[in-house]
Amino acid sequence: MAQPSLSELAATISANTAKIENYLRSHDLKSPSFDVDAPTGPLVPSDAPELEAARSELIDATLMLHDLILGPKEYLMKYTHDWLLSIQAITRFNIAKSIPIHEEASYVDLAKECGINELDLRRIIRHAMTLRLFKEPKKDIVAHTAASRMLAEDQQVADYVAVSSNEFWPAAAQTLDAMVKWPGSQEPNETGFALANNTDKSLFAVLSQDPQRARRFGNGMKAFTEGTGYDLQYVVNNYPWEGLGSGTIVDVGGSHGFTCIRLAQAFPSLNFIVQDLPPVVAVGEKSTPSELLDRIKFMAYDFLTEQPVKNADVYFFRWIFHNWSDKYCIQILRNHIPAIKKGARIVINDNVLPEPGSLPRWREERLRSMDLTMLELQNSRERELEDWAKLFEKADPRFIFKGGKQPAGANLWILEAVWEGDGTGE
Repeated sequence: MAQPSLSELAATISANTAKIENYLRSHDLKSPSFDVDAPTGPLVPSDAPELEAARSELIDATLMLHDLILGPKEYLMKYTHDWLLSIQAITRFNIAKSIPIHEEASYVDLAKECGINELDLRRIIRHAMTLRLFKEPKKDIVAHTAASRMLAEDQQVADYVAVSSNEFWPAAAQTLDAMVKWPGSQEPNETGFALANNTDKSLFAVLSQDPQRARRFGNGMKAFTEGTGYDLQYVVNNYPWEGLGSGTIVDVGGSHGFTCIRLAQAFPSLNFIVQDLPPVVAVGEKSTPSELLDRIKFMAYDFLTEQPVKNADVYFFRWIFHNWSDKYCIQILRNHIPAIKKGARIVINDNVLPEPGSLPRWREERLRSMDLTMLELQNSRERELEDWAKLFEKADPRFIFKGGKQPAGANLWILEAVWEGDGTGE
């Protein structure tokens, strides 16, 4: 596909901007802004695919125009590492929370409040201002923008940013050394994260020993998974659950049972078992609506061991396999063979990597970045559709991979394999 000219990009930007502005105007909605009181929700509704397409094209075209105008040398010589430094400082020293939302603060007072040198604080904040975090309405006085206000008020987003700068960044910096030290490793404790933390333990083992760090990580991931395109409606509405009648679904690694709660509310004949580690399911059982507890049961289970629930209709995995290398994903699947009955299904809700260039570049970049993040943290990976097929084939040829689909508006795919062995696979 030929690269569009500058004028063609400008026309694309103008046309798609007009579509979004017309929508905002016709619904009496505010235009996006960097101002402290700007709207923080999605710019366009999730049930309007034509508007989301316009937004996506607009993002892609503006980024392409920006990069073309910079040229290759300026594009390559950006100080991107310093973005993380200023963001890390903002989260570590609680800078955003130290400024009242509709008020102002001097550098002198902020330095005292945050416990850091005034000159260092000034340098950090003025760099952050170039990223549209904070503003300086008058000399030496700091106030909030929309983004810095979100860091001050939305703890999930603040925790995600803290995890990104304090967990992901150090792990990324050590990943090449890990690749040299343990070439081709599929072990979750032979990673950039392990080197950065001077440990022989995996990410999840480290977090299990540090409750505060684990809380921050879990809360940060909620900000990510509760964002646009991850809503559980895509799972509820895009698989033939009603065809299971009064069957049983086992949600493997199902956390507090969020998926099963939504499914139980939509399909009153289905039964569910949520499996996760003991402390997790204990919380889930307490937080599940009491009227659903007759159909949603909780069970402590480590999916790296044999599956104890036999003859269920569906074994469901939401965002589990991308945390594990092929070696362990194959083990997880094989752990289900002694339990699974003929015709039962493995249903997976997870990422699928696109063919290069088949998505808008900014969307593909996010998926490719997630793939590298999994390498940094766990030696795990995101997978293309054919990789998923190979995973089932390697686990056991009696798993028949049926493919998958990505619901309109969703980030995750729904993938399915059927067990065609006789009886259980014992």
